Amino acid sequence: MVHIPVLQKEVLEYLDPKPNENFIDATIGNAGHTLTILERNIPAGKVLGIDADPEIIKNTKYSIQNTVYKNRVILVCDNFANLKEIVKQEKFKSVQGILFDLGMSSWHLEESGRGFSFLKNESLDMRYNPRNPLTAARIVNYYSSQEIEKILKDYGEERFAKKIAQKIIEIRKIKPIETTSQLAEIVKSATPHWYHRKKIHPATRTFQAIRIAVNDELNNLERALPQTLE
Repeated sequence: MVHIPVLQKEVLEYLDPKPNENFIDATIGNAGHTLTILERNIPAGKVLGIDADPEIIKNTKYSIQNTVYKNRVILVCDNFANLKEIVKQEKFKSVQGILFDLGMSSWHLEESGRGFSFLKNESLDMRYNPRNPLTAARIVNYYSSQEIEKILKDYGEERFAKKIAQKIIEIRKIKPIETTSQLAEIVKSATPHWYHRKKIHPATRTFQAIRIAVNDELNNLERALPQTLE
């Protein structure tokens, strides 16, 4: 089953794919955007699809292999921070547009089992690529209070970053923080009750910040963007 992207209309409006044009989907995910592009860049246009998650690439390859588009998609498991090198290796030329759909996919939240969601009790992993040595558990169990606070502020704009970081340190002295449920409860206990009644879960910003730190998302984007102009 193909995922239908939320911003499909906007993507098509800005990329405006035409027959035989080539595009790069730097975060192919479940290939929703890629397939809509392939519907329009017929008959010979191609899409170079990149994703850092090997499981995503495997799933996407399986879902595309029985479609009429299979020979017009090139799949690469790599980080888009290496965009220039990927394009060179694949000899992918005459690129009309590049798409970055940032953040995690619905698959990561619902099916990966890697602890991206506080709504499921899973191990604190949060890696897009399992080969990455840094996990969410590593951050909450070994980083200093100041380092954790900085992550929550910089990547989550969490107003209670200091209190949450201090609570994490306090709890991990008693026992390791290994699951999403543990971390979510720590955040709740470190924040005032009125904060719990907001529209978003009190742990939302904490989980976002740690995920961004684990996958070095902003630095990767900073590395990738200048390469799109080369």
